[in-house]
Amino acid sequence: MRELMIDKQTGQAFKINRGEKFSVIDIEGQQVADLFAVNASAFNEFFSAPVTIDCKESLFFSTGDILYSNKYLPMLTIIEDDVGVHDMMIPSCRLETYQHFYNVNHHHSNCFDNLNDSLKTYGISHFHSIQPLNIFMNTTITQDKKIIIEPPVSKAGSKITFNAEMNLIVGISACSITEGACNAGRCKPVLVQFID
Repeated sequence: MRELMIDKQTGQAFKINRGEKFSVIDIEGQQVADLFAVNASAFNEFFSAPVTIDCKESLFFSTGDILYSNKYLPMLTIIEDDVGVHDMMIPSCRLETYQHFYNVNHHHSNCFDNLNDSLKTYGISHFHSIQPLNIFMNTTITQDKKIIIEPPVSKAGSKITFNAEMNLIVGISACSITEGACNAGRCKPVLVQFID
């Protein structure tokens, strides 16, 4: 089985064809992975969290659910999900995230740059904003309508598996946040497995 290791606080991109499958695995537990996808033959079509939320009419996604593009076309279907807790509300962390929430004024690895840099290797132009599928991110909405990020409930070996509905370039970043609860305070690697 072909595998791609994504070290902590880094990102990588890969090409996958329609009908092929891959899993994203939380190796050590409680690690978020940002996933973003682009149509391999038309870079102006890309994963849209708002469109996916619109099509599902829900903020919650798991086995059997479809991730849609900005053109309302299916990109990925979740075919297996050990955890069932993911997020599509929160944009990829970026330098400004660390400045705003954590008063970090030096360079900090971040999913926004990791995804853009990895997609650039395929000739894809810089995205000015990325709202990914935050795999294993545990967000809740409180009774007073605040969004709270809590530690992931994923455990070592937890995985989510996708089927590609079109030819795609997929970028995945192992989230870089140690300052909050997002990764339970410690960044860890994630593993991508390609299923024959």
